Amino acid sequence: MLESSLKAWQFYSYSLIQLLIEPGQFFKELPEKATLRKTLGFMMIACVFFTIASLLTGAYSKPVWVMAVIFFANASGMILISSVLGYISMAMILGKRTSFFIIFSLYAFSSGVTLFISWLPFLLWFSEPWKWWLIYTGFKNTCMLTWKQVLFILLVSMTIQFFLIYSAIMAFVN
Repeated sequence: MLESSLKAWQFYSYSLIQLLIEPGQFFKELPEKATLRKTLGFMMIACVFFTIASLLTGAYSKPVWVMAVIFFANASGMILISSVLGYISMAMILGKRTSFFIIFSLYAFSSGVTLFISWLPFLLWFSEPWKWWLIYTGFKNTCMLTWKQVLFILLVSMTIQFFLIYSAIMAFVN
């Protein structure tokens, strides 16, 4: 148990450092090094950190445990939704058959590293473009796509995601 936890923490630390220093190299090695367990572990650690940090930033109208569930579901749900939209966009536009696991890993690692600063509201303007640049880098280096193909995939998936969020706000907020 202790040995597996130590190995998981080593992979997590390695991934975080590689994404900060050499994201291109990290994404080139992603298909060989990533497993579903490692990807989900990285995502969960990042989402838990985001949740705890977000809870410490202010007072909320709902109980802490409710807000914890909301923050965690938001962080992990956006990774899942983004990866599904990215995969569907890639498959429909290019007919590429990269596995969903690789696309999910790409989004999980890219989003996970930016969750460490995303809990600070004023850093949104830095963390979101950074996340999308990491996803762009991941598509180029993992899926071997051209910059035009990647840009088109990202524009389509971001547009769909924007309208999904907008329609959810319109449906549930008022």
